[in-house]
Amino acid sequence: MKRLFLLTALCLSVFVNGHAQTISKINFDAIKTAISSSKSKLYYPNLLKRYHANDGTLTPEEYKHLYYGWVMQPGYSPYKGNDKADALNEMLLYEKFPEIVSTGKKILATDPFNMDVMYLIHMAYGEMNNQAESKKWLVKFDGLMQAIKASGNGRSPETAVVLAAPRDEYMFLTVVGLRQNGPVQTIDNKYHLINIKSPNKLNLTQVYFNIQKPLAKKK
Repeated sequence: MKRLFLLTALCLSVFVNGHAQTISKINFDAIKTAISSSKSKLYYPNLLKRYHANDGTLTPEEYKHLYYGWVMQPGYSPYKGNDKADALNEMLLYEKFPEIVSTGKKILATDPFNMDVMYLIHMAYGEMNNQAESKKWLVKFDGLMQAIKASGNGRSPETAVVLAAPRDEYMFLTVVGLRQNGPVQTIDNKYHLINIKSPNKLNLTQVYFNIQKPLAKKK
């Protein structure tokens, strides 16, 4: 009887772990548990409030739960288009820095993890010689980017860089000093495979991005 109990427990453990939602180094089950409890220090509404306030004390663990916890929120929209976001590049061309800041903040109010917009706000504040605000936005941008970089090394499907939005691919490659070489390939309805120009400091010829969360939302 005791052996039967142990065998049953072992089988149950394998079943649960086999169905755990872990992608590369990101355990989405653990993140969901942490951000859903109002008693948790990682409770999502509280984290998001601090994030919107540009709280400089947010930790790498908190940024990880913010970025990947976003995929579990009602407003998660990884393919959301925004005409105002497209207009920011034109504002940059004409050096309309105050407009970049005001328009960018409006975009981020409903699309809080748009790192392209975030970086443009950082640049705009810098051009206006407001280094304190510029640094706040760079810290915020870097917090999210470090969370993404820690998700995987991108060298294989099993160790793919995990993204909440495919748009973050270009920014990631730029930050790590890589340049795309050719079109993006979609593999197994889970990954984007991007060929990389050589030589490069990371000695990579290609990078895998896991985009199954945004693809699932797109269905």
